[in-house]
Amino acid sequence: MKILIDKNIPYVAHFFQDHLNDIEYFTDQDFDISEVEEDSIVITRSTYRTHGKRISHAVKFLCSASTGEDHFDKNVLEKMKIPYAFSSGANAIAVREYVFSVIALMLEEKKINITSPLLIIGCGNIGKGVFETLKYFGFNVSSYDPHKPSTNNDDAVEGYSFISLHVPFTTSSESEHFTENLFYSSKFKSCEDGAIILNTSRGGVVSEKDFVELDDGHNYIRLISDVFENEPNIKEDFLNKNLFATPHIAGHSQFARYQMTKMAYENVMNFLGQGISKRNSILENRIINFEKNIFDKDMKEFGLPVSLMLETYNPKSDIFKYKDFKKVRDNYNNRIGYSQIIIKGCSDEADRENLKSLGFTVEEN
Repeated sequence: MKILIDKNIPYVAHFFQDHLNDIEYFTDQDFDISEVEEDSIVITRSTYRTHGKRISHAVKFLCSASTGEDHFDKNVLEKMKIPYAFSSGANAIAVREYVFSVIALMLEEKKINITSPLLIIGCGNIGKGVFETLKYFGFNVSSYDPHKPSTNNDDAVEGYSFISLHVPFTTSSESEHFTENLFYSSKFKSCEDGAIILNTSRGGVVSEKDFVELDDGHNYIRLISDVFENEPNIKEDFLNKNLFATPHIAGHSQFARYQMTKMAYENVMNFLGQGISKRNSILENRIINFEKNIFDKDMKEFGLPVSLMLETYNPKSDIFKYKDFKKVRDNYNNRIGYSQIIIKGCSDEADRENLKSLGFTVEEN
């Protein structure tokens, strides 16, 4: 059986090394799923949508090396009896790290401080982890999720300086608590003046039209977007009004992309009824010597080891030009994850636990 796979998925040769003769690569903009003639497994990224496309009956298994699920038309696939799978949860750690680095940046730039009220909307794998870690470090953080345990009973946004969105994209026909345009004109106007909203969930959760039309003189809201409506054809005026933006890469650390391809490989092997071969990790690690004075200064001033976090990853390093969205995202493979940072020379047990709680690897004494 052929394995058709998006050429921009990394680590394919590493995981599928026993199946290289069966693999054919495609690009998402050129691939026509209706023209698949030979019985095939198709592995896509989240950039390939099946909605409105005629799917060939030669497609025997459809797999996405991504965690999002709204790019597959599940109703059609189920009617055609085509099984499908996702790399669910594989990028949760990377998104949490991205959020932590954004918060570190906002702390360093004095846009928020450790006493600022923070709100996490969505308490799934990502949002829950963000909330629990911030709570561990003593931040003034609340949470809201209509489906999961959270601190708040409603989605009121008044009084919060920083709001982080971690919800799936759902429409009114799919859910009573739908998230399409969750943040729209009235919701923006309910936010505190100068509030920062971080969206790493899905484009369409924030109404881009309403945000662009906000009068900054009356409703000054700062937005940081990693996701956009109608990707890759994003809107230049919306992009330019963001405090800053990144090209849908919050979940794309080396570790996360490795895990997403690993899970796709395992899904394919399970479909084929074949054994899963163990692979030794080929990810790079970076060794950093622990700087006690800098660590203590940051913890006292910010409540987090901001210098270390931003040395590991500064989200502003991924600011992009409007016309380059797709090119940057397609070729984004180099971001080091927190777990790939090995901290040497940290002997204080409390410091070690703080570092580990953020996901850093601490060398044993």
